Amino acid sequence: MRRGLMSWSHQEMPPERLQARVAQVQAWMAEQGVSALLAHTSIAQPAVVHWLTHFTPYWSEAMMVVWPTGAPTLLASLTKRVHPWMREVGLMGELIMAPRLGEQTAQHLLATLAPSARVAMVGLNALPWSVAQPLRQQAPSLQWVDASDGFAGLRRASDAAELGLLAQASAMAQLALSATPSGATNASQVTASIERHARLAGAEEVMQRIAPKLAQPSTWLRVDGDIPLSSRYAVELSLAYKGTWVRWVRNFSTDAPPPDWAQAQDWWQHQVLASASTAHTPGAPAVGTLQHWRIELCQGGLPLSPVVDAPASVAPLPSGARWGVVSAQLALPSGGWFAAQPVQWTHAGAIHV
Repeated sequence: MRRGLMSWSHQEMPPERLQARVAQVQAWMAEQGVSALLAHTSIAQPAVVHWLTHFTPYWSEAMMVVWPTGAPTLLASLTKRVHPWMREVGLMGELIMAPRLGEQTAQHLLATLAPSARVAMVGLNALPWSVAQPLRQQAPSLQWVDASDGFAGLRRASDAAELGLLAQASAMAQLALSATPSGATNASQVTASIERHARLAGAEEVMQRIAPKLAQPSTWLRVDGDIPLSSRYAVELSLAYKGTWVRWVRNFSTDAPPPDWAQAQDWWQHQVLASASTAHTPGAPAVGTLQHWRIELCQGGLPLSPVVDAPASVAPLPSGARWGVVSAQLALPSGGWFAAQPVQWTHAGAIHV
């Protein structure tokens, strides 16, 4: 759940950096011969619009329009009462109240464009039908281009500002996990402590899952109510700071950890993270079996999207990727074991954690 103060620090994210990103998109538009680029934003898929404007909605939606020049226009299904706040937290040009988002987006486009103009949209196939249907009805002759792949290529080349936010978010997550009380017997003791420390550190969103019994075949559970914990359990923490999401996993044991945990950690550091820069399948662990591993990038509307999801799919790491989240699951003699953390790739292919 999104809580707390949403703000914009110009020191952390300079306006010039947002303007440079918009200019990159506008250059792509010129190459593709499109007259406007659109992206829908909501609490579920905020990443495209946030990357270009620094704005993320609460329980509402909006449509961003990038024109060939100038700052993006934002049509938002929010009242004018919150427009001053929106301008405080984001860089945008014209700001339009649009409760009928699809219909009013079409009207806005046709006020400037020819009826048959080429218009690109990031996430075209993921556009909600409640927006897509009136947009199509009001502007039936527009030629739509899916800009998802083109945008992803630009998005993966993270800049220093984003990498700085990544480092801060990662530090918050590790601090919150380190504050987990020893000897916890119920999930509420763990989740409350993690939530408290993450929020006080400045996290905007916190999502937690728990594997409560690692001695048995384990899977992640959403914490909808209290859950009894065994002496060995794992916590997955996904956290957002200024629109940058990270994911970390910690395995906990109230007694001495099983010896195979140290072997698993060594495999994680020297096999999984080392192979993540090429997306090759990591070598077999010294003990146990690899059940699953994944690489996620931020390259579209979702904060994190799988690009490698093994064993179901293994593919080369997309060109230009600067950071992502790597995760894995092992079945050890002692039971289940999980790992996840963000990584940064340098141009030389090395990983910085």
